[in-house]
Amino acid sequence: MVDITKVIASIAASVAAIGGSYTLADKFGWLDKAILKWSPEHFEVSSGPANGEFKVVVARQKLRDDCEVTNFKIEIKDSDFVVHPAIPSIATFSGPATPTVDKFGYKFTFSPEVQKKIAAGEAMLLAHIKYKCPEREVVVNYPNHQNLKFNITRV
Repeated sequence: MVDITKVIASIAASVAAIGGSYTLADKFGWLDKAILKWSPEHFEVSSGPANGEFKVVVARQKLRDDCEVTNFKIEIKDSDFVVHPAIPSIATFSGPATPTVDKFGYKFTFSPEVQKKIAAGEAMLLAHIKYKCPEREVVVNYPNHQNLKFNITRV
């Protein structure tokens, strides 16, 4: 005769092992599906005075249509390596998943307070894009690439 207690314990242990394996794989990112692939060779950032408007072109291949942009934040790391907030001309962006590289542009400025504090010289554009995907919230950042560097001059 089969001991039902042992059968139930074996099933419970198997379910726990499967659940634990999934949690571990998810924690290490083994189950992640990329949302997009950057094409930094197409990136451009204009240079200019701290009180001016800077033009940006970024390029990416969007790989998924099931994630919604919920937040877009840009920052600038100045020549003193201090990170400052910037004000983008767009709040969010969208477009269909496609096998081709898609370019899009926007502009950014600095608040009067940042204009006074930001160091002149070479700077780097940083961006953080928050997506709401079916599996969880995901933050995607611009890559660290030479084409995201630009110069800020004093007024």
